[in-house]
Amino acid sequence: MKLLHMADLHLGKTVNGMNFIEDQRHVLAQVLGLMEKEPVDGLLLAGDIYDRSIPPAEAVTLFDWFLTGTAELMVPVFLAAGNHDSGERLEFGQKLFGQQNIYVEGTLREEFPAIRLEDEYGPVCLHLLPYFKPAEARALFPEDEIRTHEDAMRSVLARHPVDRTERNVLVTHQFVTGTEPVTQSDSELLLSVGGTEQISYTVFEDYDYTALGHIHGPQKAGRETVRYSGSLLKYSFSEEFHKKSVTLVELKEKGSITVTVYPLKPRHDMRRIKGKLEDLLDPQVVEAADCEDYISAVLTDEEELADPMEKLRASYPNIMELNLEKRQRSGGDEVYADVREKTPLELGESFLELTCGEAEEKRMEFLKKLLEEGGLNI
Repeated sequence: MKLLHMADLHLGKTVNGMNFIEDQRHVLAQVLGLMEKEPVDGLLLAGDIYDRSIPPAEAVTLFDWFLTGTAELMVPVFLAAGNHDSGERLEFGQKLFGQQNIYVEGTLREEFPAIRLEDEYGPVCLHLLPYFKPAEARALFPEDEIRTHEDAMRSVLARHPVDRTERNVLVTHQFVTGTEPVTQSDSELLLSVGGTEQISYTVFEDYDYTALGHIHGPQKAGRETVRYSGSLLKYSFSEEFHKKSVTLVELKEKGSITVTVYPLKPRHDMRRIKGKLEDLLDPQVVEAADCEDYISAVLTDEEELADPMEKLRASYPNIMELNLEKRQRSGGDEVYADVREKTPLELGESFLELTCGEAEEKRMEFLKKLLEEGGLNI
């Protein structure tokens, strides 16, 4: 039996103000093409389908297009929600979709489903366990002492025994670690603090393959059959050297599992460049790689530069970030001095511009009111 494992689509995500919807369509089309060329018996989606709990309409439309493509290929879909998703919203039409071989689990239940497939080696049971917090498990099992994510996972799995003589596959979205540190990136949302979010891979010993989501770099967690497929695209420059892919899992007789990684080619790569402005604008340098890649540039010039961002954008139209090395060397003193010189209202305005793109008048009026109520000198 062949199962394709993918996760962390983050449909609707924007990176540094850049809409990635067409980039996402580009790689999803590759996944459909792969399944057409290499027929599979099921598609495992291990959470974070969307980037936000209330996704933009274009993200929902894109996922509808993708699911329609899987249905046309007659590939069953097995989906467990991630921490970015709204589980309740993902479960819309759950029974109807199930009749069309699209199985969705968005919220934690006392018993989570197992869907049985058959091949020449016998049954394969697919178990769908969405992302959940320890508090949700405590609400269901108040008699258990649950403090950490691992405590919660053990309580949930203890009430879901599996037949270990059969082949079992678990699809879930959690922070699972092995004997070596998991490679993370700064585009992943921290699930909690203090290490309590970590779950040992040994918790999943009853499962022949555990399809994980959450970590964006494709990698194993403890053993080859407990795996993160990784995200389909690079979503931060900390992922510059990731090789994005989907994972094909082939199960034969009990104990015989083959894992194959299929690379994905992005519409635009994400990379860093560094040097003097004049050097980076040299046509030979620009043409050495795809100038339409998403770019983070560090300029090493010591002298003041006039409109370096606009000059770079003329050669690198999708540049996202620009940093000056001399400012980085000077540390945060200039920044802190600048902060000290600003009023609370000016700091609030800067924060709104950073997080929202602009400080709208309504937001500024509301902020001003809050500061006045707090007795601050604005």
